[in-house]
Amino acid sequence: MSRHKRRFGVVPVVPVVLAASALLVTGCDSPSGAPDAKESPAAADSGGPPPGLEAFHAKDCPALTEGEQANGNLISLSHDQPEKGVTVRPGGAPATVLVKLCNTTDRPLTNIALSTQLEWSDAGERSPGLKVERRETPDGTWRAAELVVANDHQPLTGADGARDLAPGATRVVEYRFRAAEDAPSGARPLTIHAVRADADPGDIEELRGGGTGSLPLRVLPRD
Repeated sequence: MSRHKRRFGVVPVVPVVLAASALLVTGCDSPSGAPDAKESPAAADSGGPPPGLEAFHAKDCPALTEGEQANGNLISLSHDQPEKGVTVRPGGAPATVLVKLCNTTDRPLTNIALSTQLEWSDAGERSPGLKVERRETPDGTWRAAELVVANDHQPLTGADGARDLAPGATRVVEYRFRAAEDAPSGARPLTIHAVRADADPGDIEELRGGGTGSLPLRVLPRD
């Protein structure tokens, strides 16, 4: 995504009523300071750990690609839907995806926040009709996540949920996606950014010091 294209807009995310329990961040330090205001619970959910969590946790972290190394990335991101990505039906059940952050360095990475960005040619003309939530595994609180709709690189926009990531440590989060009844169909690139929440927006090296993971997000045609 070119840094020279303009940003088109941000889709407001409506909280869904859900619940909370424990938090697990493997090898990860506890969050420092008070929670971000955007991290207020969406509500309560009695669901336990997602299916396949244990196996996904056990998978080795992928090595950074040559392109990621050249880009200055320090965190590798992987997800449990490597082939098909996320598929949702308008007004249908939500789709979930597990995302793993791995600190590939021998030093702690502090204040690492997460953001989601959708690249869409119709940005600014109509809403993609999508709602996004995120929770820490295995059974943390579901929280509304801002979905940034833009065609340029904006990792800091909407970034929240900052936590420290110890040397060689991992953090696994679960995302949940819903499509409104009138959501337009089609496949679009979805990017999940891991970025230092206190990074200088004008310092490209600081912005690239985290990591990114991409997957297609498909909205099926309405029945």
